Amino acid sequence: MINEELLQGFFCDFLIARGISISKKNINHFNFTGSGSIDSFEILSMIMELEMLTNIHLSPDELMDENNATVGGLIETLLSKQ
Repeated sequence: MINEELLQGFFCDFLIARGISISKKNINHFNFTGSGSIDSFEILSMIMELEMLTNIHLSPDELMDENNATVGGLIETLLSKQ
């Protein structure tokens, strides 16, 4: 079963591996679509890894929802779908 701490750890590890330094304390506010820190290919890779980790499929509408543009918003969506 997934939880918020597991997902925050995933995002921290994913971003740090790409040279983006962010603390777990601030991770929920990170806007991965608007920051310009990662490109669309990296966002797609992140979503694919998340779907494999959680076994939860995200619909195109969910991916386009601006509430899911932040790590915290996406975590909320994932937790609500389990």
